[in-house]
Amino acid sequence: MDNLNAAGKALFEEIKSAPPIPDSSNAKIAYQGIKGANSHDAALKLFPGSELKDYPGFADVFEAVESGECAFGILPVENSTAGSVSTVFDLILKYRFYIVKVLGLPIDHCLAGLRQAEFSDIEKVISHPQALSQCAEYTEKHGFQTFSWSNTAVAARDTAKEKRINLAAICSPNAAKEYGLKILDNHIQDNPYNSTRFIVISKKLFIDENANKVSLCFSLPHESGSLYAMLGRFNDLGLNLTKIESRPIPGKEFRYLFYLDFTGSVKSEELTQLLCGLCGEVPEFSFLGNYEEISAFDEEK
Repeated sequence: MDNLNAAGKALFEEIKSAPPIPDSSNAKIAYQGIKGANSHDAALKLFPGSELKDYPGFADVFEAVESGECAFGILPVENSTAGSVSTVFDLILKYRFYIVKVLGLPIDHCLAGLRQAEFSDIEKVISHPQALSQCAEYTEKHGFQTFSWSNTAVAARDTAKEKRINLAAICSPNAAKEYGLKILDNHIQDNPYNSTRFIVISKKLFIDENANKVSLCFSLPHESGSLYAMLGRFNDLGLNLTKIESRPIPGKEFRYLFYLDFTGSVKSEELTQLLCGLCGEVPEFSFLGNYEEISAFDEEK
């Protein structure tokens, strides 16, 4: 590692000294939404027994981790039907916190209204834009007017508060139960295998023994073939690219930041050397973590 610059050597030492995620039973965990939200369900699976704190927006979760109010934050980054959560990727690239764990969570939506409501009464449906997108075929088929809400569980809570018989929320069965709503229809997502990936963010780098995915970000010169050449370096190590996301750099016309996920472990000296070498070579490079990606689907089998 003698050929590395100062930034590369610092990253090498940080990677090699990174501990596994500690016992978090006394830690505060931030999530977006309120009780009954999908992020709340993800938090319960990832940090059972920990103190969970709800925040109204995705940026508020990052701020809670930034200030030290919470040790970890949980955020949705990608849905199997609706795609990437662009706002969260923009925040990842802004804060450059570490990703220390990822959970793939099955997402089951229901249509929920007042106790006295019937399916035929419903005209208007409220939910988070991602949930509306995941149920777009369903709502169009039934001719519902749809309105974006800050969160699926907030939509359920507000439907209960509004007391309008023609109003329903798209939410989880847990949220419907939590806010006293009647489930008018079940499993309404367009894709029966609908799932969302949730990341756990931290200001400190932790790497668990079973870490099997790597995330990083960088920018590239606006030159033909620059991205192809960069990806080729990972391909040379036999690494499988599982996600690439490009986001515009604010104030820089037609310049982009790239976010990458690929399979791998920093136990590989070749991979660690490549990552540390890129530190001083590639503009705006950040190693975002080496973590275990788990699936709640496996738990249900």
